[in-house]
Order: sequence, then C-alpha cells, then structure tokens
Amino acid sequence: MYVLGEYNVAMSPVEYKREGRINLRVDPDQEARLRAAAEANGESLTGFLLAAGAERAEAVLERTRRIALSATAFEQFIAALDAKPELMPTLRRYASEPGPFPSR
Repeated sequence: MYVLGEYNVAMSPVEYKREGRINLRVDPDQEARLRAAAEANGESLTGFLLAAGAERAEAVLERTRRIALSATAFEQFIAALDAKPELMPTLRRYASEPGPFPSR
C-alpha cells in the first residue's frame, strides 16, 4: 500500500549527497502554510523549500549580474569608455611605489 506523505517524491541521484544543513525558525502560521503548499504540490517540505529558495536565489543573483540603463545613459556610458583616458598623477605615483606586501 502506498501512502501519500512527506517523502513521496523520488530522489534524484544528487539529492542523497546533500550534506549542508539550514535550520529555520517559523511561526505556526508560516509553517502551516508552507506544509500545505508542499503537500498540494506533492513535495516534501524540504524539497519545496529548497526549490523555492533556489528559484528565488537565482532570480536575485540574475538581477545583480545585469545593469539596466536608459538609452541616454547607455550612450553616455559608451562615450566614457571610448574617451581618452584621464591623467591621474597621484594614481600613477602610488602605482609606481612598492606595495606593503612582499612580492613573490
């Protein structure tokens, strides 16, 4: 007899190699909502939380990898890249001095 429960999703070959652990503190309402959503989706609570967290993490990281500019700002950015380099005598002086760390 098969009983629908917390571990009803087949494990992928990668899942059993998980070693990291994350503990969460949730209030009773949050826990009930999360468990109900996981059950409605046919997933374990762990699988549900991991999938949702990984999806959100990927979305956040994707936003940090992109820079959104207006057309005007983009043109200004390209013009700055194409412009003749600005002379920076102080930077040149510091770059020519030996650093505080020994070189290899």
